Amino acid sequence: MRGQAWLRAPKSLGLMHIALLARRFDAAGGGTERDLLITARILAAAGHEVTIYADEVRSQYSGLAVRPVAVVPLGRSLRLLSFAIRAPSIARRDGAELVVSFARAINVDIMRSGGGAHASYVRAARRWRGPMGSAVMRVSPYHRAQIALERTSFKSRNLRCAIAVSELVRHDLFKTFVLPPAKVVTLYNGVDLKRFAPNRDKSLKRKIRAGLGLAEDCRTVAFIGHGFARKGLGFLLQAWPMVDPGTYLVVAGSDRAAAAYRRRARRLGIARRVIFAGPWSYIERLFAGVDALALPSLFEPFGNVIVEAMAAGLPALCSRQTGAAELIPPELGELVVDDPTDTEELARRINLLVRLGPDVSQVARAAAEQYSWDRHGAELLRIIATAGAQQGPQASS
Repeated sequence: MRGQAWLRAPKSLGLMHIALLARRFDAAGGGTERDLLITARILAAAGHEVTIYADEVRSQYSGLAVRPVAVVPLGRSLRLLSFAIRAPSIARRDGAELVVSFARAINVDIMRSGGGAHASYVRAARRWRGPMGSAVMRVSPYHRAQIALERTSFKSRNLRCAIAVSELVRHDLFKTFVLPPAKVVTLYNGVDLKRFAPNRDKSLKRKIRAGLGLAEDCRTVAFIGHGFARKGLGFLLQAWPMVDPGTYLVVAGSDRAAAAYRRRARRLGIARRVIFAGPWSYIERLFAGVDALALPSLFEPFGNVIVEAMAAGLPALCSRQTGAAELIPPELGELVVDDPTDTEELARRINLLVRLGPDVSQVARAAAEQYSWDRHGAELLRIIATAGAQQGPQASS
């Protein structure tokens, strides 16, 4: 963790009843849902009593108490507001001593921000939605409600600390909400080092490539994710005609505009070198068949796939607007792109990416090994212990 001079965990860890708030709970989900479940398991394993409160409960999980919160079922904005008000109040009435929210909620003790300030997201959206699309977002009642809720949450006297998933997010939070820098702590997401590991099985690589229609010896870069525009796929395609001709791009993920991106690849004359593979449930298998990852996002608070690729021994290219760029080792620093909209620069970095020698696998893996889930859990428990030891005003129920 960085910039946490205040973080001094007490010598003894007091066990507490902790409430975790989230708009949705799904044990099979990804992203925030996965982070929520991992947090719950870490806290429960440490002996804390954990209850999850959610607007939408899609599944249960053995050993965890999951409680649905009834909300006003009239439109997105009212659902958002009613959950933000009701969930913390219900949790405190149930005896929660510490309320940790993964969603926008009022009067909680800890806010976990996986996406930075929503106002910053709306401003950044102009880069991929265009002037009209971003203008619609700015006047949308739903987005305005999220911005107002966030400001109320981060200005609450009840707030003991905010957890940011990267320094990028941390700086955004304390600048947007004028918080004391020391009140916002950085806790990087972890990576499953067993699931994501360098592939030593050449037959698996051949099988994956054959399934994608790729030759065994061609240079192959993966782009992985949903929300192609925000993650910079358009600029990556624009850069591809300048990338070495023997280099192929595999696009794994789903997007409502996928057909438009396929048409763009055809117009650019690169359709033969771009494979739209659709969503992959087991990304580690795709990693086994490619040489590198490229994710030139225009706005990416963290970017789990960057660290997952490095754990798999792959060099990863990303933009400076990606939180996980902070974890790229110095030896691979040239793979961090300052401006992902600069297609000439992007092409140059891609060509560098695919020409890296075999030693890069060890460098990437070593960097990822510093961010295991065990490390994440130890740091999370320190944050919880410190916040639990603080005396602050309690919200009324």
